[in-house]
Amino acid sequence: MLLKILNLTHLRCPDTIIVIRKNIRNIQYGEKILILSNDISTTWDIPLLCNCMNYTLLKKNTHQKPYQFLIKK
Repeated sequence: MLLKILNLTHLRCPDTIIVIRKNIRNIQYGEKILILSNDISTTWDIPLLCNCMNYTLLKKNTHQKPYQFLIKK
């Protein structure tokens, strides 16, 4: 399985979610994507996105910036 790293530390909401959705569309089912973000809204937006789109949030680190989210499509 491939792992794509998506550094979004320079973006703010709603751009972060827009870029995440665009990039997840381009990966295959079973592949993983690591998202890095400094935007506090991603701490609740990404888990909601995963829930709505049936993606698996494998790991979440929101204790320090950049926040990290490992998602499996």
